Amino acid sequence: MRRSDRTKNRGFSLAELLVAMAMGLVILSAAVNLFSKALGASFLVTQRAEMQQDGRAALDMMAKDISLAGAGITSGGVQLPDGAGATGSLFGCDQTTCYTTNNIYPINNHLYGVIPNPAAGLKVMTAAGVLSPPTDVLTIAYTDTTFPLNEYSVALNASGSQATFTPVNPAPNPLPVPWPPPAINDPAVGLKVGDLILFSNSVGQAIGEVTLVGAGGVVTFANGDALRINQNTAAGGNIKALWGGAAPPAVPPPIVCNRLLVLTYYIDIPAGADGIRYTADDGPPRLMKQVNGQSPVPVAENVAGLQASYDIYDDVAGVATANLKDAGMSAGKSPNQIRKVNLSVMTRSPMPGGKQGFQTLNLATSVSARDMSFKDRYQ
Repeated sequence: MRRSDRTKNRGFSLAELLVAMAMGLVILSAAVNLFSKALGASFLVTQRAEMQQDGRAALDMMAKDISLAGAGITSGGVQLPDGAGATGSLFGCDQTTCYTTNNIYPINNHLYGVIPNPAAGLKVMTAAGVLSPPTDVLTIAYTDTTFPLNEYSVALNASGSQATFTPVNPAPNPLPVPWPPPAINDPAVGLKVGDLILFSNSVGQAIGEVTLVGAGGVVTFANGDALRINQNTAAGGNIKALWGGAAPPAVPPPIVCNRLLVLTYYIDIPAGADGIRYTADDGPPRLMKQVNGQSPVPVAENVAGLQASYDIYDDVAGVATANLKDAGMSAGKSPNQIRKVNLSVMTRSPMPGGKQGFQTLNLATSVSARDMSFKDRYQ
C-alpha cells in the first residue's frame, strides 16, 4: 500500500505580505527622499553658479569703466555751466526720465571722472518682507575714441548752440588711418540725440549735449536739453566760453572734439503687471547702465545690492583715507582725489520648491582709477 504525499506548496501569509510591503515602502521612501535631496542640492549648486556669473558680469563691467575713469578729461574735471543764469546739470537721466535721486553734479556743477552717489538708489524687498537700506549709485566719465571726432575741424557759431563738423585728412601720417571717417549722422556709429561731446582748446574744456544732428555735419546744442548741459545763456562753463575772454576773437582757438561717456550704474526693480513696485508680481532686481542722455539697459540680472566706497589721497596734505562712502565730499574733499573704488554687489535667487527666502551671494572687488591717480612727478 502506497503512502500519499502530504507535502503542499505554501504561499505567503497575509502577515508576511504586509511586512514585506511595509519594508518596501520604507526603502522606496528613503530612495525618493535621497533623490529629492540630491536634486535640490544640484539645483542650489546650479543656482549659485548662475548668481556668481551674474555678480562677476556686473563687477567686471563696472571695473572696466572705473579703470578708464577720467581718461581724456583734465585732471581737475570739467566745469559745467556756472555763474549768472546757470542751473545744476543732470546725470542718470534720459530724454524723458531721471532714474536716481541726488542726480545733480556736485561741487559747483563740476564733472569728475568718478561721481559718488551713496544711498541714492532703490531699496530692495528682503525675504522677511521689509525694505533694505537704499542701494548706491555710481557714475563714471571718460572720453570715447571709437568714433574719430578728432578727425574733424569744428566751426562754432557765436552762441555756442551749433557746430559744423568737417572731415580733415590727417595725412601725412605714418600710421594707416581709415579715410574718410564716418559721417556725423551715420545711423550706426554717428552722433545721436542725447550724446555728450567734449570740446577742448587752449581756453579750456566744455561739454555739449546733442539735441539735433542735421545734414552737412551740422550739430545743434540747443537750450532745454534733457541733461541741462548746454545752457548757452549761462555766464560761463558752456560751449560759448571756448571763444575766450570778455572780448572774444572773430573765431575761437582751434577746437578738438571727442565723444564723452557719462555712465551711471544703479539697481532697478521692474514693476509687474500692476505697475506698482514692491508687490508680488515684481520682476527680479537687476543692475542697469545708463549712458549720457540715452535710455538705460539692463546689464546683469538678479543683482539686489550695490555698495561702493572710495579711497582718496590728498596731494596737498599727503594724507590717504580709505573706505569713504561719499569720497569725503561731506568733509570738503573733492571727487578728483579718488584713487580707488571699492565695489560690492549682492546677487540673489529664490529658494527652490516654493520655499520662502532667497539664496544670496556677495562679491567684492577694488579698482584703481588709473587716469585719476596718475601724477607727473617730473613737472
